[in-house]
Amino acid sequence: MNLTVQKTHVDDMQQAVQADRQKYIGGSDAGAIFGLNPWKSAYALWCEKTGRIDDKIPDNDALKTGRDLENYVAQRFTEATGKTVRRDNYKYTLHEYPFMVGHIDRRIVGENAILECKTANSYQTAYYEGGNFPPHYYTQCQHYMAVTGAQRVYLAVLCFPHFYWTYYDRDEAEIAALIAAEAVFWENVQNNVPPEIDGSDSTERAIQAQYADGGADGVVSLERSGLPESLMMIAECKAQIKDLEEIQKAHENKIKEAMGEAALGMAPGWKVSWKNQSRNTVDTKRLKEEHPDLYEEYLKTSESRVFRITKLKEKKGS
Repeated sequence: MNLTVQKTHVDDMQQAVQADRQKYIGGSDAGAIFGLNPWKSAYALWCEKTGRIDDKIPDNDALKTGRDLENYVAQRFTEATGKTVRRDNYKYTLHEYPFMVGHIDRRIVGENAILECKTANSYQTAYYEGGNFPPHYYTQCQHYMAVTGAQRVYLAVLCFPHFYWTYYDRDEAEIAALIAAEAVFWENVQNNVPPEIDGSDSTERAIQAQYADGGADGVVSLERSGLPESLMMIAECKAQIKDLEEIQKAHENKIKEAMGEAALGMAPGWKVSWKNQSRNTVDTKRLKEEHPDLYEEYLKTSESRVFRITKLKEKKGS
């Protein structure tokens, strides 16, 4: 595939990465488009790109730590591999697909390759120890190879205090599939056509963010294609969940009966704890009766949209 790489120098990389995110697809967006990003769904990404929800990423501790440790991760990579790296202050774009953009962490000196630096939570150590790397990192790396023309991406991950690295070679078939998927997604952004709604927390948050202030008096028909079937599916799922919860409870009761007064139960590969514990709570009813002024002073009211489904009784004769 013949692709024309264009690059533009940027003075402030952090500002460049954050600016105008609605106007392009970046490397970190690729995983969401393919449904591989555990933190963001394709629908949530579409909402960001179409301006339905805020696309600005809060500058939280995780992002700050990642930026602060980026140079350290690059140094660890050099120590582990002997390869020299340098900063790369460019924005990369494909002439044929100008909506595809990349900002990379480092260039590998002497190779047509780049380095992507990551930090991860320490509880993921076992995952990386098993030789695993998140699949959305792979799509991000292929995206960067597409927009930069690189033949390889090295991926370095600091999972404190441990360090891991791997590499991905350019795969023309994968890049062709990625470009096709991103082109369809971008066309849907421009035409306001949403992706398939999924059951992820990310999609739920995106919907809540859009419609949190919905009018209480609004009524909408849910008779259009697919929605009555969704209502039936929800009812079936709830029934199955109830049945499974009863089965689970029955087995829990068997174990409790076997444990009796014991606090711990052991079986090959299993440990069961059944201990007494105390929890302090405020008697709000008594507080309201005996100290109404104090109760009102500390009373906090919050509003949220509550989603309920009610099965209506069928009318006689219908």
